Amino acid sequence: MALSLKSSALLLVVVAAVCLGLCQAHELPGRCSCPNTIKFIKGNMSDFQVLEKRPGCDKTELIVTMSGSNNSTEKICMNTEGKMAKAFLRCWERINKDESRKMECIERKKRAE
Repeated sequence: MALSLKSSALLLVVVAAVCLGLCQAHELPGRCSCPNTIKFIKGNMSDFQVLEKRPGCDKTELIVTMSGSNNSTEKICMNTEGKMAKAFLRCWERINKDESRKMECIERKKRAE
């Protein structure tokens, strides 16, 4: 059973609309990685990660990895409105978001303590 040209075009439009709807359904608001944040941390920081604004989360997030005395690690979300987090974000911009230079920002934090 062959489809007419009009039927084929209509079917193509319907399939495209369904695909577009499914793709947009994945971008739901409220999908941030940090539901709770703190303003200040003290201790041995070993790493940090900056998550830029993205579909599903309309804010920049800062996740800091802290090293414990027994080689354990803990990831902590920092409030990006706090003074310490703003300093990290400025440093992150200053090093042009270069992952290999992140220790410069961590060392700067250690000197400030």
